[in-house]
Amino acid sequence: MKKRYWVATVATVLGISSGVALAADLNPSQIGSSCPAGTIGNYHFVNNQTGGAAAGQLTAYWDSGDFCGTGPYAVQTNTQHFRCFATGALTSAATDLPGKLVLSDWTCSDVKNPPPCDPKTEICPK
Repeated sequence: MKKRYWVATVATVLGISSGVALAADLNPSQIGSSCPAGTIGNYHFVNNQTGGAAAGQLTAYWDSGDFCGTGPYAVQTNTQHFRCFATGALTSAATDLPGKLVLSDWTCSDVKNPPPCDPKTEICPK
C-alpha cells in the first residue's frame, strides 16, 4: 500500500481530520490541587486559545466525589472562564473546546460558610 493511502487510512480509523477540534484537558501538573480539610475550594478554570468557539462545557472531578459540569460565566474572543466549588483534591478537568485548559486560581473558604452561589455565573442548588 502506498504511504499516502496508509496515512489516510490511519487518520480515518482514528477520527483525525483537519476539521475536528480536540477537547482541552487540564495540564497534568495541576491535578491534585486542593484546599485543606474542612474548607471548600472556589476553582477558576480558563480555556485559552479557543479560536472563537461558541460557549463550551467544563467537566471536573475531585477525589471527594464532587463533580462540576458547567458552562462558562464569561466568553471572550479566544478565552472562556469557568467556576466550580468543590472539596477534596482535583482529579481531572476537561472542556469540549479546542485550546488549552488551565486552573487559573482557586481560593478556600470555611465549609460552614461557603461563598454565595451566583445564578448568573453558575448552576445553584435548589
